[in-house]
Amino acid sequence: MTGKRRSEVKTALTLRQLRAFLLTAENGSASTAARALGVTQPAVSQQLQELEKLLRVRLMERVGIRMLPTLAGRALIDPIRRALSAIDQIEPTIASFREGDSRLVRLGTGATACIHFLPGPLARTQAQMPNLQILVVTGNTDEIVAAVEDGSIDVALVTGEVSRANPSIHMEPVFEEELVGILPKKLEYQLPKMLRPQDLVRVPLILFEPAGRTRGIINAWFKAEGIRPIPAMELGSIEAIKTLVGAGLGVSLIPSLAASSGQKTIVCRRLVRPVHRHLSLVLRTDKVLDAGLRALLAEIRSAAQSLQPPVLDQSPLIREADAER
Repeated sequence: MTGKRRSEVKTALTLRQLRAFLLTAENGSASTAARALGVTQPAVSQQLQELEKLLRVRLMERVGIRMLPTLAGRALIDPIRRALSAIDQIEPTIASFREGDSRLVRLGTGATACIHFLPGPLARTQAQMPNLQILVVTGNTDEIVAAVEDGSIDVALVTGEVSRANPSIHMEPVFEEELVGILPKKLEYQLPKMLRPQDLVRVPLILFEPAGRTRGIINAWFKAEGIRPIPAMELGSIEAIKTLVGAGLGVSLIPSLAASSGQKTIVCRRLVRPVHRHLSLVLRTDKVLDAGLRALLAEIRSAAQSLQPPVLDQSPLIREADAER
């Protein structure tokens, strides 16, 4: 069969023809097939004739009072069964999406938000929609926003501003948090209760890696006082930074969300000149908000609202420091 002929056959085949053939072959009777399909026997016979004409081969033959498949017809039974079974799955598969019961939401975010903010919203969304799969990926802001742009993730919760020159991206600020200083217990009485950039350059600095937006905010805080920070260590993990500070290896600046789960080996200090970072939701402007995505966005917004205004007040380390002043 030529390529052109195969194309013609694929285009002309109908579900009625395939169902009429399969039911007739399985039951040995065109009248039984007609009853199952809710049509007349002549209608089934016409579908069989059209299929045979299209394929240019005899598919059914009469043996006594029964209609039986020919050798060619028997060869078609299994492929047609598989084709019709696959087609029968189309409606139930798509129905869940039409009804808004989405199956997957892909969320991109930074490590700090993933650890210290998102567990609650994720758990509540999952409780509402047990069949929803939420895939979370972490990275820096630029990587995550690029993934939103190319459609490989559905929504992002990221730090900092996203270029408003990009018309394909919608950014929604959801909350801001203050950065705080953290220091090991052994330096608790050697540094002031309110920290300045000048105080921190006297001790080893452990900072976020340069590629992150939070590091840029920290650098700007130092630069405003004419200071260029020279870190002893640069790390991508907020928990690693806290652990190393707790071990007495230096001091750092971290988001107050991360300070809310304090360690007994570190002390928090507010900054004389407060500095904040903003967290924003990022979506494509043409993104279809199905039920799963809407539920997750609602939980993120609700959780963010509960943090306003003071994330800091929820930190046991900050409460202890404030009580001492």
